[in-house]
Amino acid sequence: MPFTVITLSKVPNSLRGDLSKWLQEVATGVYVGNLNTKVREKLWERVKDNLKDGEATISYYNRNEIGYNFETINGIREVIDSEGIPLVLVKKEEKERENTLKEGFSKAAQFKKIKNIEHSKLKKEVEKEKAKEYVVIDIETDGLDINNNKIIEIGAVKVGKNREEFHRLIKIQEKLPEEIVRLTTIDDEMLEREGVPLGKALKEFSEFIGENNLVGYNVNFDIQFLNEALDRENLPKIKNKVYDIMQFVKKENLFLKNYKLKTVLKTYGIEEEVPHRALEDSRLEEKLILKVKKLLDTLK
Repeated sequence: MPFTVITLSKVPNSLRGDLSKWLQEVATGVYVGNLNTKVREKLWERVKDNLKDGEATISYYNRNEIGYNFETINGIREVIDSEGIPLVLVKKEEKERENTLKEGFSKAAQFKKIKNIEHSKLKKEVEKEKAKEYVVIDIETDGLDINNNKIIEIGAVKVGKNREEFHRLIKIQEKLPEEIVRLTTIDDEMLEREGVPLGKALKEFSEFIGENNLVGYNVNFDIQFLNEALDRENLPKIKNKVYDIMQFVKKENLFLKNYKLKTVLKTYGIEEEVPHRALEDSRLEEKLILKVKKLLDTLK
């Protein structure tokens, strides 16, 4: 199968799962792998449909004179076909911008440029400080179907200067399946007694996480459920940057028998059982993060 490279300047959460399923992320926003033509075309269509801003480029083997082909989305350069050979067209606006930069600046322009640089440095410092604080999240649901099942518990741990915890049980109208009661120890009486309405829990959760980076194990599942629930309650969806612990573990440990949280915890020397409760699982994941070096370095 032909070697394929997809690069994105911004990777929406909706794409991460699809891209990671077929390709390996070797650097931030750079995905590589061997794909057949059908899969490559379907995957590129997904990128086109979900990339609202930022740029994307795909490069892949092709039987032409240069041996490869490429396509771009939202790029400042265009791909044109010249008798079967793909060429890059540099747009006039980009050339003019490059020429302007080469010609030099007036004193006012130089002053403005210095101010912009200083502002950029300050912004980076602020972002760096923000990056030191992150929130580990986990949810429990009454099933796996995002359209038909409900969130029954939300747990989170804010890690930073001041460690904080968040926990809410959520009332639902339906009776809990027996397998969920056995797995989580959450039952109908507990939800009725301690639960709060979904909208209230989601509002308080959104306030708790703020704009902090979010971390979790197989966290895309949690984010999809949360965003679906937020949408039903007419509340803003989560747009925070999200890090999936499982993806970092897979890069560090390629040959585990499986990547269930229980297996991974033991691999990293954490012998505690997984209780399948949102807050308790978040605490375990908090411990796991400290063992996964690349993830910890990224969050710092």
